[in-house]
Amino acid sequence: MSRSQRFLTFLLFAGASAASTGAAAQASPERLQGAWATNAATCDQVFTKRSGRLVFNKQSIEGWSGFIATGKHIRSPNASCDVISSKQKGDVLSFLLGCENEIIFETVSVSVRFKPDGGLVRFDPEFPEVETPYHRCDG
Repeated sequence: MSRSQRFLTFLLFAGASAASTGAAAQASPERLQGAWATNAATCDQVFTKRSGRLVFNKQSIEGWSGFIATGKHIRSPNASCDVISSKQKGDVLSFLLGCENEIIFETVSVSVRFKPDGGLVRFDPEFPEVETPYHRCDG
């Protein structure tokens, strides 16, 4: 799977199976739903509004600067993923995702953590010091 597909996969459903109490409640799927960009200042460059919903701006197709989560589905300009399974350990949500693009289908595991400011961080548990932050883009 390409780096961009892993990125999308990593983001897919950072809250799909959170419990309903304590820190888990704050990591619920509702918090993941919507449009997210790696930089809040670039939301208008990554997304555009059509029929009252945020969609990808055609100029964002070449980059992995954002994703849109809807239900158990996450899409980026280059790939689409569905949650196969999920689990939570502390504040870390891990997912097994089925992702595809025009060329390949692959199963990938990803982990995320919500930040106190409402953003989220994607990371690899094997290298937790390497993080990619995301900010919610309001519609």
